[in-house]
Amino acid sequence: MIKDVEVPVLTNTKIGTNTFKMELDTGADLSGKIKPGQFLMIRTINPSDDPLIRRAFAIADVEGGKITLFYDVVGKGTKILSLVKPGEKVKILFPLGNGTFPLNYKENVLIGGGIGMAGLTLLGKELTKRGNKVTVVYGAKTKSMLSMERFLKDLFKDVYIFTEDGSAGKKGYATDILSELTGKEVIHACGPIPMLKSLYNMGHGFKIFMSFESPMACGWGVCLGCVIKSKDNSFLRVCKEGPVFEKEQVII
Repeated sequence: MIKDVEVPVLTNTKIGTNTFKMELDTGADLSGKIKPGQFLMIRTINPSDDPLIRRAFAIADVEGGKITLFYDVVGKGTKILSLVKPGEKVKILFPLGNGTFPLNYKENVLIGGGIGMAGLTLLGKELTKRGNKVTVVYGAKTKSMLSMERFLKDLFKDVYIFTEDGSAGKKGYATDILSELTGKEVIHACGPIPMLKSLYNMGHGFKIFMSFESPMACGWGVCLGCVIKSKDNSFLRVCKEGPVFEKEQVII
């Protein structure tokens, strides 16, 4: 059931050059109620109602009634969000998205690019709880943009780092990990479109599930601002049918 509620902010901490980690207290036990891949729409509460449109963020973690988000400051809305102090309230619409990650595969590789990694961490936790193997691959342009590295290494044993300039981990792209895989693994990915497109073109022989980070205004299928093309030449709404799609469903 989708809820539209005002909730207090527990923390809103800068953890990287432009990246913040925010924790929200929903006041309800969310155990088993949020599926990996689902997201929320958030906005600040202020007299001017500016900006009016909410911003979409992946639900990176859930513990009891606490939701954890990670976000980059890239424009006016996220800049205002970064100024919210603990104890203040924000308005959220959640949980959103009907296309979610599967949990039934034994060998799983999570490939995250930049802040897209936040769309995979809840999945990784749930897979681990079920005793499934999880390998995490985290890529960014440079070391200073690996803002989620500590969070990942606290959660997972097998974490591989890639940077485009070689300033941390292996030099290259997160998708380079494909050359080291056996083909038995299922790949779950979230990140910028160029990364997903590269994976889409390279990942032959792998079952691949991709979570898309499309700009959206409503979050529940009305505005049609987040559509992507399907293999049957129709269109799929990232917010409604997605945000997670199997590679064979879409064209990118």
